[in-house]
Amino acid sequence: MLVTLAYFLHITTFYFILKWVPKIVVDMGFTPSSAAAVLVWANVGGAAGGAVLGLLSLRFGLKGLTMLVLALSTIMVAVFGRGQATLGELSLICAITGFFTNAGVVGIYGILAQAFPTYVRATGTGFAVGTSRAGAMLVPIVAGYLFHAGYSLEFVSLMMGVGSLVAAAALWLLPFKSERAAVAIQGAPATAV
Repeated sequence: MLVTLAYFLHITTFYFILKWVPKIVVDMGFTPSSAAAVLVWANVGGAAGGAVLGLLSLRFGLKGLTMLVLALSTIMVAVFGRGQATLGELSLICAITGFFTNAGVVGIYGILAQAFPTYVRATGTGFAVGTSRAGAMLVPIVAGYLFHAGYSLEFVSLMMGVGSLVAAAALWLLPFKSERAAVAIQGAPATAV
């Protein structure tokens, strides 16, 4: 349940950026084509973030790395919400935000693969991902409601970014050992996994 909660909460932050960036950029006074370009930079940053997290996880613990990028996701979504003066600054902030938010998604997918025993891995992962996609459906509604209620971009971004921070806390509570460590503890050679 903790890993499902973590994924659900982070996906709300992740999709806030992906779904709302074009509208927010246009509302800042930039052209719709500029908004599309900013979204491209968010996706470029996201691709880089997933790749870098994957490489770093070969050397460092996946759970700790994922919690770190989730916390940094919260910070970057809050920075995005402060608004930027130029299109270049906005593109840079969105690229960095995309880097951390997508790295968080990739990290949680890796944790999902290790959190469930082999015999229920497909079911557990399917449940977590399927349930968490509700966050993707809810985020446009919740953010839209907050904007409609008169809250500022800074406030809405901060509220939507908190999902990643709470996700990091949920992962911190997750008792987690890789199968390799579990096999080694039981006395079997680690290469057997």
